This record gives sequence, C-alpha cells and structure tokens, in this order.
Amino acid sequence: MNPTIAERKILWTVSDPRGLTISLAEDVWQSHLAYRPELATHFDAVRLACQDPDAIYFDPDSTADKTPGTRVYWYYKGGLLTGKFAKNWVAAIVKVVIESRNTRRGYVETAMLPRRVLKRLVIEWKK
Repeated sequence: MNPTIAERKILWTVSDPRGLTISLAEDVWQSHLAYRPELATHFDAVRLACQDPDAIYFDPDSTADKTPGTRVYWYYKGGLLTGKFAKNWVAAIVKVVIESRNTRRGYVETAMLPRRVLKRLVIEWKK
C-alpha cells in the first residue's frame, strides 16, 4: 500500500522556473533505484533538472491516464552527465496535481537518462 503524501519522507523540494513547487519522496526515489540503478549517482542531477531545466514538455498520453486535473510533464536537463551517459539527458517526470483551489504542486514520479526527447511530448517551456 502506498503511503499518503503526508506520510511520505520528502527528500527535496524545489521551485521550477514557472514557480511550481516540486518534491521528491524517498519511497519514489528508492523504488526507481531498484530498476534504474544508473540513477544512484545522479540524485542531485534529478533535482537540478526540476529546478533549472533546459525545457519542460507536456505529456498528453500520460496525462490522459491520470485523474482529471492532473497533468504530467517531462523536465529535461542536458550537460550534467559524464562517461557512458555523457550524451544523455536527465529527465524528471513530474505529476502536477491541484491541491486546493489555487494551488498546484508537482511530485516526481520517475526519472531516467534518455538519449532523446520523446516524439509524443509537447514543448511548453524552454530556457
């Protein structure tokens, strides 16, 4: 059973360039390390991708699978990696929910190190 937001340990919270508050919960981070061990040394890069992305993309396909009012965005940041991942992006996939009438908040759902931007994504903000 997944813990509620109030029960989760938050590892970090940042604001994106548009003023959205984004948090990463410990259980989310640990679950992704189990099947994406390459992320283990890129904890700060995921935070930086949310705080200072090169681009933010809307994901219409993933948003369609969520409850009404929830949107999914991909935050891409390049130039953070070395070695075999040097040409890859850091991508944080953020679920944005409406928490109250005028408050939206983002939560990192997953992170990855893709080589390219997915074709289905729609650019929404660029540095």
